[in-house]
Amino acid sequence: MNIVLASQSPRRSELLEQAGVTFSVHVSEADEGLAPEERANPAAAACMLADRKAGVVVQEILDAEKLPSEPTMIIGADTMVVLDGQIFGKPHTPSEATGMLRKLSGRTHEVVTGVAVWGIMPDGSGKVSAGHTTFHETSHVTFRDLSDAEIAAYVAQGEYYDKAGSYAIQGAGGQFVERYEGPLDNIIGLPVAALLERFPDMVG
Repeated sequence: MNIVLASQSPRRSELLEQAGVTFSVHVSEADEGLAPEERANPAAAACMLADRKAGVVVQEILDAEKLPSEPTMIIGADTMVVLDGQIFGKPHTPSEATGMLRKLSGRTHEVVTGVAVWGIMPDGSGKVSAGHTTFHETSHVTFRDLSDAEIAAYVAQGEYYDKAGSYAIQGAGGQFVERYEGPLDNIIGLPVAALLERFPDMVG
């Protein structure tokens, strides 16, 4: 089986590699924008964006001159930090990252990752069929109280960039975490254990 990760995230690649999954990366250029009404349900929004990312890659594969000759699985994912129902995406500026971390200080927030899995099945006659499913995982992360100096020093490191909620639990941002509940791999960006539970054939 060919396995394709529809994400440029090195963290998601590392998680799959650590689990023993052999895969290739096909970066999706899907639109990650959300309408206001879509932001009202973070779990559904995360699944929708994951499905959008994977779907773009599926379409590109199907539009290629040569269709897959063996079963192909495409995985898309989207991770969101949620506090009081508000979605914290990836910050665009240091000041935006600073604002997010101040709001998260001393509070418990949710980390929701939506996952979409598409399957492309060739029938041996030059045609293929496709199907897909989505699921999400939720973890809870509690930050200790952060000082303005700590936040400023962390933001100056630049680790916040391209991170939902402006921090990386597996990096220097882990110093902010008082405790967490739920899967760590989900907080990092891809609930691989849950994925393998649903699709054990991904390994081997």
